[in-house]
Amino acid sequence: MANSLKASRKGLEIVERARRQKGWNKAAEVWCDAALTSKATLKRFWGQQPIQRETFIRICQAIGLHNWEEIMECSAHLIQIPSPFAHSYPGRHQIQNPFEGNTGFVLPEKLPPVRNWVGREHELEALKAHILALDQQANVVTAVCIVGLPGIGKTTLASQLVRHLQREDTLFVAAAWESLSSATGTAPKFDGIIDSLLFTLSHGKITATVTVQEDYSKKTERLVKLLKDQPCLVVLDNIETVLKTRQAEGVGYFADECAEYAWLFKQLMETEHQSKVIFTSRESLADLPRRQTYTLYLTGLEQQAAVDLLCSFNLTATQDELVALAERYQGHPKVLELVAALIGDDKEFQGQVGRFLQDRDWLLIRDIESLIDEGVVRLSYPERACLKLISVYQNSEYPLSYAAIAAQMPEVSEYDLKEKIVLALKRRQLLDYDSQQESYQLHPLVQEKAYRALCQNAETFRIAHQQAYRYFLSIPLKRETEWNDIEDIKPLLLAHYHACQAEDWDEAEKAISVAYEFLHQWGYSIALKDF
Repeated sequence: MANSLKASRKGLEIVERARRQKGWNKAAEVWCDAALTSKATLKRFWGQQPIQRETFIRICQAIGLHNWEEIMECSAHLIQIPSPFAHSYPGRHQIQNPFEGNTGFVLPEKLPPVRNWVGREHELEALKAHILALDQQANVVTAVCIVGLPGIGKTTLASQLVRHLQREDTLFVAAAWESLSSATGTAPKFDGIIDSLLFTLSHGKITATVTVQEDYSKKTERLVKLLKDQPCLVVLDNIETVLKTRQAEGVGYFADECAEYAWLFKQLMETEHQSKVIFTSRESLADLPRRQTYTLYLTGLEQQAAVDLLCSFNLTATQDELVALAERYQGHPKVLELVAALIGDDKEFQGQVGRFLQDRDWLLIRDIESLIDEGVVRLSYPERACLKLISVYQNSEYPLSYAAIAAQMPEVSEYDLKEKIVLALKRRQLLDYDSQQESYQLHPLVQEKAYRALCQNAETFRIAHQQAYRYFLSIPLKRETEWNDIEDIKPLLLAHYHACQAEDWDEAEKAISVAYEFLHQWGYSIALKDF
């Protein structure tokens, strides 16, 4: 009997009747749990695609169909398995699975633990769909890259992904996990990483003793041969350490001192093989070929998942207070854990979320600031300057446009601002562009960090607010006869605010004088002291 089976059309009709009797949908969580499988595998089952024999049987038995032979395709033993790796390159034919009988790979010894797992279902499914080529319309990729701020959950998501792939019907026969992080923030020695990869993926056959006389090129060649000979899963975590730092024009490119890593990545991505690579990074990789890479830009947890995470800390709070705390930090999981620990451990708060929300009108408690510093330390001087200056804008009050950024950097050419500074901040995940609102966004934690740095220099603080004042005055308004509500004169109000911050009282009065009559008519009591 072949190790892989698929359902017949008649068999699916039997399963459909059993499913309706139980009231389950085609990808019910309870079905997945009972069959010890995933939604992706159930999707392949319903699509009459071959899956592992054991999983096929469990899916049938979980729905109450113990005579699973009635469900399978009678010619199942003749199935040729269309590997997601086999058609990674045009013209390559589907072949019979050479690893028939594989029951899954062993989890890597260095795989990080997964604790307090909540949410991320959509992200997991998207990553699996690309790795396993479930979406026939999508480009078949060699690698997936998870990119995001420090602490946003990249490593945890990758670790959970490996666990899902290990218990599903994948063709991987070996998996390796290597972290490129270090205490100094620089990349670990190349030989140590590649020797470990070779040892793990060869199941201990290729040791450092065997390759001691070989250079980086020969070792890379050995690794690629392993990836050609058998479908492997390779995870490289925290790869930002091999990228250039403190150079705006170099963000996303390999550091000069990491040429060996650059060669390894080039071979992994450009050589034909049947394996898959997972990267995690705090910065986008400009050197990865776009068509062979799927990049997932990881943001905070969805509201309910963030609330569920907070609930695991046994805090005293109403549902509204938990939602408020989750939204304040935009669902950033590591930050929420740090804040929850502070609320629970500090005698001042005694586990009461409401007390914390009333007591703190700032975001950056000390531990969070240290986390943000890990990303900020890699910035060049122009990037730091730009972040500080644009932090004067209140994103929640008015969209942050390119013109607003340019107003803070008048001495920088448009080319250098767009192609170096702004692009660098975007690749570092410190500045995001919202295509729906057609504006840029600063994460609240990054904005507060930058604004604190701005406030340390009184002259720079004053200049930034002056430039913001001039920018808002330059925004065209509707004709006065068309003003209907406060949004129509919002630029004037913001110009007034920034002039007050710069202590340019005459300019502040000019900005508000035009709108004063209308504000009075709308019931607003306006005075300079109100700002």
